[in-house]
Amino acid sequence: MQVESGVFSKLLEHYVTVPILSFAVYTVILVGYRLFFSPLAKFPGPRIAAATSWYEFYHDYFRKGKYVFKIKEMHDQYGPIVRITPHELSIHDPEFYNQINVSGSVRKTDNYDGFARGIDFEGTHFLSISHDLHRHRRKPLEPFFSRAGVTRLEPMVADVAKRFVQRLESYQGTNQVIRLDHAYVALAADVVGKICFESNSSMIDEPNFGVEWYDLLHNFIHSLPLVMAFPQLINLINLIPSKMLHWLDSRLVTFERFKNFARQHIIDAKRELEEKPDHIAFETRNSVFRHLLTSGLPESDLSVERLTREAQIFLGAGSISAARTLDFISYYIISRKDYLERLQEELAPLMKGFPETMPSFVELEKLPFLQALIKEGLRLSYGVMHRMPRVSPDTSIRYKDWIIPPGIAIGMSAYMNHTDPNIYPEPFVFNPDRWTNDVTPAMTRCLVPFSKGSRNCLGMNLAYMELYKTLSIVFRPGAPSLELFETDESDIVQAHDYIIPLPRLDSKGLRVKVV
Repeated sequence: MQVESGVFSKLLEHYVTVPILSFAVYTVILVGYRLFFSPLAKFPGPRIAAATSWYEFYHDYFRKGKYVFKIKEMHDQYGPIVRITPHELSIHDPEFYNQINVSGSVRKTDNYDGFARGIDFEGTHFLSISHDLHRHRRKPLEPFFSRAGVTRLEPMVADVAKRFVQRLESYQGTNQVIRLDHAYVALAADVVGKICFESNSSMIDEPNFGVEWYDLLHNFIHSLPLVMAFPQLINLINLIPSKMLHWLDSRLVTFERFKNFARQHIIDAKRELEEKPDHIAFETRNSVFRHLLTSGLPESDLSVERLTREAQIFLGAGSISAARTLDFISYYIISRKDYLERLQEELAPLMKGFPETMPSFVELEKLPFLQALIKEGLRLSYGVMHRMPRVSPDTSIRYKDWIIPPGIAIGMSAYMNHTDPNIYPEPFVFNPDRWTNDVTPAMTRCLVPFSKGSRNCLGMNLAYMELYKTLSIVFRPGAPSLELFETDESDIVQAHDYIIPLPRLDSKGLRVKVV
């Protein structure tokens, strides 16, 4: 018996020791390769960032979206080009931004396959890795979101904005505190819901502005560092029943709810097309997914699963991005009486017929101070705060004395562009007048809230329309006054990078009273 026990102990020791030793040897070889033999080994940066992606995970998960600020510290120490992960470079040079984010006629641009992995959006136009596949999937969407395409949506956007103001007016004199950031997400969600699915639901009219949707999106955003570091998690999440998911971590159940919400819309649209095969009648109803279903894309790109992921992109990004900029700009208009007075004076001639008549998007764009407020709001709300890594698949890129080989991910950040003091003096001060006096070509060139090149934001024109229409109606002459309630600048200044920038996490939001 003792002999058998001894043999068992030896076997157990063997089967435990060998994997441990193997893993240790593998790790030493991997780290050695990354530090000394990788194509990126020659680039400056901290050794720990070059050796392991856990360094980024620590700053984004445990320090809650702080790696973007650490990258800025690296640039301050090592210079304009830095190795920030084992597989990725960062360049901080606003004048070089347009050399990385180029149009397809200049150079092919692939997506970095490590970016946003694990969030179950693979197969969307946004995360399509190869340049050609991205172009193939994006091209049918471009007419819908072009300037001309968005102009056809103007009456709908104006109607949603007017209903939004009517809802705000219903609080006038009640002394009730409302979360304007919740309200703006409801407005943006109603717009994107109508565009994607001609939805008749109205979060604007819900008692709490559909706060459940706001919470779902923000819980999803807070989960991103975890699921991006462990992309296998999403496969496990898809297998776990909802009740067990909620018990494990209430944030994880949002993935399933988010997906099911989008999936049902796609199923309904496909069923309607099958029941009403008249494509002309089907297309006249202004819906992104009706447009896609009759766009000529191959059937493999029209599967429920792929279109569900596209819907998630549209619904999520469309609800959050414009809303974040609206509440950011609104804070400064409400807190600065001089800004409000200047804006109302500028709006007065165009808004005198409201609500029977309204100025067009084109007319509003010509108002200098409104334009300045929006530009400054976009500059300091950043759009996407996270670096957007791009890959040149076929040709090397030269930056100063450095040659970056093909296939290497290069990230540049709107946050660092927009806060460069050489371009924007006193960069963290909200100052719309910087856009009305002595505007330099560099200021305009380096403002990149929607990115640039062949992979820029598809919804840029729609976002601009929402900003101009909404702000002009909410802050028009004669509109009910909004008064801040226990809210200061720290409640809106971006402090965490979860791809989407967020203010301090203990903020109670942009709270106002309608007086």
